[in-house]
Amino acid sequence: MPTWEDRARGTLLGLAWGDVLGCPIEGWRKDDIDAVYGAYTSLPVEYPLDRIQPAREVRRRLRPLGIHSDDTQQALALIAVCLGGPWSPARWAEWLVVGMQRGAMRGYGRNFQQAVHKLARGAPPEHAGSASAGMGAAMRIAPLGAIYRDKPEELAQVAMESSLVTHGDVRAGAIAYAVAHSAALLINGDDAAAVRARLADDVAAVELEWIEHRPGWGIDRSGKHLVSQEIRALFSALPEGLAGMRATLSERAKPHLARGFTRAHVNQGFAILGGLHGLAVGLFPSGSPPDLLASIMGQGQDTDTVGAIAGGLLGARFGTAWIPVDRLRDGPRLEVYADALVTRDGAPERRDGFIERERELTDEEKSYQVKMAALG
Repeated sequence: MPTWEDRARGTLLGLAWGDVLGCPIEGWRKDDIDAVYGAYTSLPVEYPLDRIQPAREVRRRLRPLGIHSDDTQQALALIAVCLGGPWSPARWAEWLVVGMQRGAMRGYGRNFQQAVHKLARGAPPEHAGSASAGMGAAMRIAPLGAIYRDKPEELAQVAMESSLVTHGDVRAGAIAYAVAHSAALLINGDDAAAVRARLADDVAAVELEWIEHRPGWGIDRSGKHLVSQEIRALFSALPEGLAGMRATLSERAKPHLARGFTRAHVNQGFAILGGLHGLAVGLFPSGSPPDLLASIMGQGQDTDTVGAIAGGLLGARFGTAWIPVDRLRDGPRLEVYADALVTRDGAPERRDGFIERERELTDEEKSYQVKMAALG
């Protein structure tokens, strides 16, 4: 069994690997993945451009292989903020605003962008979050389980506050907390079955706190206990196979879809679709980490984000031996961050250093995408 230190490191390295593995096929349909790659089980050595649709829109979205997206980028920023001093929503907001202003941020979604723009215009962090019950906070959250592994109340506070600064809906915060809390329990020695057994009650308690006792935060509370209810329903009668689990998850989500969504795809960005899917795969009773991540990739759609959620939990559960760190474009730097999760003796980078490096990677990605678009 891996040591707790290795499991703590795995929360970030597994997250980054799930992100990087999913990047080449982000947004693709299952049929297109099958046509180009067959079974997509590992990061390709190079893109099979002869089989990828020669359309500018497809080509210009390709990233340099091995480069991490906003999922890992935001996880790194959150780690640095938490380890760089006492937690503060204002300092977290400052990192996001300055990172956006200096051109470091990349690959982010509409809800994240809206929240950061509100922060830049002077909105307080407690009122900046977009009206989103998505999984955009859950994708970056697993390393908090390592940082606050022995501080459960602090973990709940930071997980919820950091999430709600960008995604102002209790459902977005609750699914993020579920991921971070699961990671902490796994690091501390609980097995996946024990985590599944207690998770709904633990999430419900945090939901209640934010529904009834945090009036200063301008968030949408109408979702109430939906996340804990769906965790309870899924884990109390978890189907034996991944296909059955996905069918159950999709069917239960349909009554809760926003208007305009007609299909409950398990890799869709809704908290109880993609968010719960990543959580459930990370805690699934059987399967190796590579096989479990590959099963997410095969579904298509938001592969990198669901992969990041599951990858962080698989790292917290199985350690890092299964993660091909050499395939991560910024692997040595990510390992420094992973080590900092164990020692907790300071931020691995200052804000300006983080922004400088991430801007380099963002510029590299932009240049690559211009090149790929020209090939179309």
